[in-house]
Amino acid sequence: MPLWQAYIRTYDRLGNDPYVGRRLVGLLHQAGAVPIRNTWIFFGSCSGSPDFPDVAENLEKILLGARTLILSTAHIEQESFDDGIAALKTWSSRPDAAFWFAMSWAEGRRPAEGG
Repeated sequence: MPLWQAYIRTYDRLGNDPYVGRRLVGLLHQAGAVPIRNTWIFFGSCSGSPDFPDVAENLEKILLGARTLILSTAHIEQESFDDGIAALKTWSSRPDAAFWFAMSWAEGRRPAEGG
């Protein structure tokens, strides 16, 4: 979806890495920590779940909240943005709709002094 791609592009336009999770263990190591665990934290729902309307509405609100930034930095036109929101609303009423994503998580510890 062009709107989602534009949303993700706002991250790098602001100097952030939207895919930093892929590098967390390496970053821990570079910082002098001993990586001890990495995992994914799951978020999502599907149309048959009672919480799905809230998940879909949250996604819409995230995109609407970033509207000004998306339009000013991500090379998407207002009409495409509005079409994307309309498509999201249509999609969220489908009986086979599902949305999920995973957030990267990594933990490390500082090595013991002198050891």
